[in-house]
Amino acid sequence: MSALISKAEDFGWIQKEEKEEFLAKLENDILTIGVIGQMKAGKSTFLNAFVFEDDILPAATTPMTAALSVITYGPEKKIEAEFYSSEEWTEQKRTASLPIEPSTDELMKSKIQAAKELVDKSAKLGGILNELLGKKQSDALDNLIDYVGADGKYVSITKSVTIYYPKEYLKGVNIVDTPGFNDPIVSREERTKSFLKKADVVLLMLYAGRPFDATDRAILFKNVGQCGIGKVLLGINKYDIPYENGETENEIREYVKNEVAKASRTMGDEQLNDILRDTDPIPLSAEMALLSELPSEKIDKIESFTHAWKRACDTFEISSQREMRVKSHLDELISAVRQVIEKEKEGILFKKPLNAIMARGNTLKAKCDEEIFTTKNEIELLQTPDDELDERESILAKVSRRFNKKIDGLGDDLDYTLNETIRRGKEDLEDAVDAGCNKMLRIVDSWKQLTSDEKRKQDMEREENFLRERTLLRLSREISRKAKNGMKHTLDEFFADADDLLLKLPSIQDFDQRDFVKSISNRCDFSNKERISSDVSEEVSADNDLNWLETAAFVAAILPVGFAYGLANGLTGGRIWHDWSKDDARKRIDEMRFSFDASPLLNNIIANKDNVVSEIKKAFIDELLSPLQAQLDEVRQEGIDKEQKLSAAKDRLESLVKQKSNLEDQIKQIQEAKNF
Repeated sequence: MSALISKAEDFGWIQKEEKEEFLAKLENDILTIGVIGQMKAGKSTFLNAFVFEDDILPAATTPMTAALSVITYGPEKKIEAEFYSSEEWTEQKRTASLPIEPSTDELMKSKIQAAKELVDKSAKLGGILNELLGKKQSDALDNLIDYVGADGKYVSITKSVTIYYPKEYLKGVNIVDTPGFNDPIVSREERTKSFLKKADVVLLMLYAGRPFDATDRAILFKNVGQCGIGKVLLGINKYDIPYENGETENEIREYVKNEVAKASRTMGDEQLNDILRDTDPIPLSAEMALLSELPSEKIDKIESFTHAWKRACDTFEISSQREMRVKSHLDELISAVRQVIEKEKEGILFKKPLNAIMARGNTLKAKCDEEIFTTKNEIELLQTPDDELDERESILAKVSRRFNKKIDGLGDDLDYTLNETIRRGKEDLEDAVDAGCNKMLRIVDSWKQLTSDEKRKQDMEREENFLRERTLLRLSREISRKAKNGMKHTLDEFFADADDLLLKLPSIQDFDQRDFVKSISNRCDFSNKERISSDVSEEVSADNDLNWLETAAFVAAILPVGFAYGLANGLTGGRIWHDWSKDDARKRIDEMRFSFDASPLLNNIIANKDNVVSEIKKAFIDELLSPLQAQLDEVRQEGIDKEQKLSAAKDRLESLVKQKSNLEDQIKQIQEAKNF
């Protein structure tokens, strides 16, 4: 392996520092497992059940309170916290000082709000704040909440925490609980991405309510795929939610398996595809698993645990912690993780640098292909007579104008489609709330004078939960489906027109407009299923800006994480039924009915439409037509020595062709060494 790593350095694929890091990794024999996923996918809850068998790691109740946590072996339980540097903290304060205007986009708004919350929370540190920045601090495990809890003393400046825990299987293993990839704290998300480059294995935790959506694909095929990971595990957490709505465990598993296979075919990442072929997604409920470990008195004492216990027992018709553990399916995922740690560690540590090196070589080759394409087009222009250049320029200008007009029209068409979805969706959601409230009123009317407070409480919570977790959840899915189908139809029409427009361009060597348009439309893969696919591969170049991660991400935000639960908050405002007279119950039901407003949530659909139009314009205008015009302008500069430039371009092309041939030979050598 060391010889192969040295060969990659000789090829210029990796730097000396990277080589030394790879070699040190092999020598230290430490397996790093990253638990990754979106915010609130249940990563911390899984680790609480798997490692600690208690609620040690607090769930990230808001994106502002998440921190990267490393769990490893230690003879005694303790923690070591790393705080933000002075530079990072200065950047947080600068962000917190920015105003939130009506025109501020949602991502920037989240970043500003997060920074404001962190800066506000830092007040409790007083004069010691500046002394702590850039430092590390050791503490007892019992004080972990001070560093990662929502109201922890140090949470405002904590970037990461290492937890030392005396479990034998943690020897030679680092398990990392990462902040979500949709984390509004930029430096923390960047730290997650930086860590991922060092990870050997990743456990991607999916949310069963919408597993393997656009963001999950981006995490896997962009962030994970480029890091040369040796093994991927897939957990589908909170499977009890779709299960309660009639989906079986096998249906959930097969859906994700099919979506991963479909994405793998599109991406063309051979290394990652090989890994994913052996990956079987595992549905589980980390919350149920944790409940199976907690003492009964703790479950009874904490209301959220009590509610979760009752809900799970009702859903699965169980009554004991042993049955709760079986139905959680945690042991299936634990078995997969233990298999990695105990039996596959050596092979994975070997594969990690190999996969990273191969990813680097393929990226260099893709970049070389792009430069060859550009140079061939320059040569063709330099060899074209001036009168033909005039004609090419005229046609190019006409196509560009028509594309700009088409893209503006696309925005209007999407507005119409999505406004209709919003209008009808708002009516459907309000009708559902009305029906639910009417049912609650009928239950209240049926109460007798001797009906106990506990019975009244159970009646109301049952109906409210049914409305929130079944009726509104199903409606939100239906609204999502209609929005996706409407956008798919509109975009299909646009791409058909785009294909026709590109046919009018003058011939460009090695450019197939149908393949170009198809590659873009494939990356906006709207299916008629409940969720949307996206493609983040970059067929034109690994380094260009045709990044359809962002283009596809607009779809994920149509119904963001917690949509149905957001509806619940809009429904009840977080109130708890605690006063059980008939008059008070009726009053609260009426408040629910008239205070409910789905508009802010549904308006996310329109807000993200602008991202679609912006990215499509970027692809066709900024990344294709404008560069063609710029290259044409350069060839037509007055006083240009065409013969000299033509000679230089031909020499450059010859050099690039040789470079590509060398890269292909080098890739073949690495591949043969890998197979050997």
